[in-house]
Amino acid sequence: MGASAEASSEDSARIALGSVAPAAPSRRLLGRAIALGAPLVYLAALAAVIVSWGLPLAHDQLFLWVLLGLAAFSVPGWRSWGLMLLAWLPWLGLLVVYDELRAAVSVAPGDAYVGAQIGLDKVLGAGAIPTVWLQDHLWSAGHLHWYDYGVWAVYMTHFFVVWLVAAMLWRADRARFARYALVTVVLTLSAFLVYWLYPAQPPWLAADAGRIGAVERVVPLVWDHIGLTSVRSVYDNGDLVNTVAAMPSLHAAYPMMLLLVFWDAGRRVRIGLALYTLAMGYTLVYSGEHFVTDILAGWAMAALASAAVAVAFRAAGRLRAGAALGAPMRSAP
Repeated sequence: MGASAEASSEDSARIALGSVAPAAPSRRLLGRAIALGAPLVYLAALAAVIVSWGLPLAHDQLFLWVLLGLAAFSVPGWRSWGLMLLAWLPWLGLLVVYDELRAAVSVAPGDAYVGAQIGLDKVLGAGAIPTVWLQDHLWSAGHLHWYDYGVWAVYMTHFFVVWLVAAMLWRADRARFARYALVTVVLTLSAFLVYWLYPAQPPWLAADAGRIGAVERVVPLVWDHIGLTSVRSVYDNGDLVNTVAAMPSLHAAYPMMLLLVFWDAGRRVRIGLALYTLAMGYTLVYSGEHFVTDILAGWAMAALASAAVAVAFRAAGRLRAGAALGAPMRSAP
């Protein structure tokens, strides 16, 4: 009877396992389907928003879609979403504060500085203002050339490239993400400090005041011709625009920051980012958004911010190494 009971229990176990076993592959298939489907749903929703309401370029809108994208492409690692929020939300909060402060330090356009930029640009342009010279030779009022659309496209990358790179680093290299995030914060806040101390007119505003020759704002004209719109910010109704926050140019500083952060990523990456940096500089000058002086100031500030963060990380590394060496000595009897 003992052998019969043992056989019966084994048969029952096999029957139970047989009824449970198919559930595991089903769960795995469901997990794969969600992992593959979530990015597709995300991309479809983003496309629908762009078509219906416009590009999400405001900081809050852009961060929302970056975080949703990070979540959608990391569904199998959903347990890390809380850590992701802790790392990203303070960054968003800081940039919201930056937007508010930048608007708060705005001055009347007539009170902003422009003489030094005009003088230096004339030196760099052999007596001519580079923006005025470029538009005299390349810009045609009422007729957009192919390169005008290219200038618009390069200009628009400013609004999302930095944050898309941050998202990719968050997934691929957390150590580099930490350094990258700190450089971005230091650079952005340093630019705000200069905006406060040295409000500066861009070329188009100086032209409106009669300080230099005629200058058109190319990017808004192309934008209007294309017919695209952008999603309005939740907290910014347009009052936070600071038209005299031109020195330094963050549009120019961010590409230089990318070049310096990824300097060790290989020759092809360096060449690509160097070309992007130069393309953005040309775009800003030709489109009437910045003087060459603003571009050079942005590049210099990016270099200083990158160097300062590199020094800080090396100092922190030495402190950690010293603490690690000292720990066994302190614990010794």
